[in-house]
Amino acid sequence: MKLKKKNHVLAGYIPAIVIFIIIVVIVVLSVADIGRTTEAEGLAITENSIMRAVITCYAQEGSYPPDIDYLKENYGLKVSDEYTVRYSVFASNIMPSITVIRKQVSG
Repeated sequence: MKLKKKNHVLAGYIPAIVIFIIIVVIVVLSVADIGRTTEAEGLAITENSIMRAVITCYAQEGSYPPDIDYLKENYGLKVSDEYTVRYSVFASNIMPSITVIRKQVSG
């Protein structure tokens, strides 16, 4: 009889355990999604900052900046070390091509 009573008590915990596991999985997936969203927003913010600096330079000087370092020195642009910026100029009167890429984390 005692064995039967133990199984009955454990059976009462099974729904709670299943619900707990489901909640943990949902939380883990949500945190991962927040990380991806934050990464995408960081790239967009960095790219927009560079574009604003490029356009400001063009408006004030009449030509696009020759490189990113020029924007950093003269317009206070700051780019996080976690990003690589590809800045390609064709001519001083044509908008440069700007690509921001997140650096690969080695580990």
